[in-house]
Amino acid sequence: LYWDDSEVYVFFFSNYRRPRRGENMTYRSFILATSSVLAISTLPAVVTNAATEKVLYSFPANSYPYGRPDQDSKGAIYGTGYQLSGAGAIYRLKQKNGQWGYKTLFNLSGSRGASPFSGVLVDRSTSILYGTTLSGGNSNDGTVYSLAPVGRGWNQTVLHSFNGSDGYQPYPLLLRDKASGNLYGTTHDGGSAGCGTFFQLAQTNGNWTFSNLYSFQGGSSHGCHPFTQLKQTAKSGTLIGSTDDNDGSGRLFQLKERRGVWSESVVYDFTGGSDGGEPYDLDADGNGTIYGVTVSGGAYGQGVVFQLTPNLRQWTYSVIYDFRGGTDGSEGVGINFDSATGYLYGTTYVGGTGGRGTVFRLAKSGGSWTETVLHSFAGGSDGSNPQSRPIVDRTTGALYGTTVFGGQSNGGTVYLVQP
Repeated sequence: LYWDDSEVYVFFFSNYRRPRRGENMTYRSFILATSSVLAISTLPAVVTNAATEKVLYSFPANSYPYGRPDQDSKGAIYGTGYQLSGAGAIYRLKQKNGQWGYKTLFNLSGSRGASPFSGVLVDRSTSILYGTTLSGGNSNDGTVYSLAPVGRGWNQTVLHSFNGSDGYQPYPLLLRDKASGNLYGTTHDGGSAGCGTFFQLAQTNGNWTFSNLYSFQGGSSHGCHPFTQLKQTAKSGTLIGSTDDNDGSGRLFQLKERRGVWSESVVYDFTGGSDGGEPYDLDADGNGTIYGVTVSGGAYGQGVVFQLTPNLRQWTYSVIYDFRGGTDGSEGVGINFDSATGYLYGTTYVGGTGGRGTVFRLAKSGGSWTETVLHSFAGGSDGSNPQSRPIVDRTTGALYGTTVFGGQSNGGTVYLVQP
């Protein structure tokens, strides 16, 4: 990608295509698109920032670290690679004397699960990791697992193996309820209508019990194929998520619990036009507002950042930023609300000065949001094409994330961006 803010014309060259949801996530999904030349009108300059980017680790070829990393109480970083070591693996990066050391903690395969997509959750009090796999398990329909430190090693336990009727392919990152410690999640497919399921894993005396709480029914009233991580609202027993459906637009849904029974309803139906389409990630500010990104739609057709605000018993949807597809990025794939600063940090899969994605920040002033590009990936050793949100180090304010490509072997990276 070549960009010059003084010129009217921008030249876009071949980009890797982001894999669509539900595709087989292999190298075949990342085909080169036909080169094109677009003429667009002069756009306002994108704010840039003198942030520094550092690659902490470069993965071997064909690792595909799609998922978001997480951090423990001592600052170590944990994550997954979709095909790392073959069928996928869980890794750790630990800093000692200013240097980051990499270690593969567990190689997945067979009944233990395979193809981890979303990353892991870290329980900061116990250092136990929780995650999902898209395949493997007893029926090869995916698993929920834990990975616990034992002495100098790690012990993996499959908490549940999906069998299709209770769900299939759990794409989203798990959600852990802070009050109960229960794990909540969704599957993209399976269930009574084949549209995915909503499930719970509850722990009692060290034992985990699985419950299939709801099967998505499809249609405009319910949605089909949940994909993003569930987010808690300010109201107890209410969760927000999104589906990708089959229409290329997607829906935002609400799950509500009353007297032990969960119900689901659609709270916003994307049109794929100026309001955005294909929601890819969500986050919450803790006070009831939900933020999200889409990979398509918007004023320029390059995706949007949106917010969903509670308004009495309803929700109000609004677009707070439209990606323009130039230096500001295109195809939003990650969003993270930083409660310490009020900033939104996120990633785009493509765009930026290097054409291989960005790390950005949105800051609110009055009623408007201003985007600052913190880093544009060049596609070389610095990484290429992030596909998940960055996390914020609570001590240093640094951002950690992963890219799918780039690095020394073009197998992706773990990066640090210091705003």
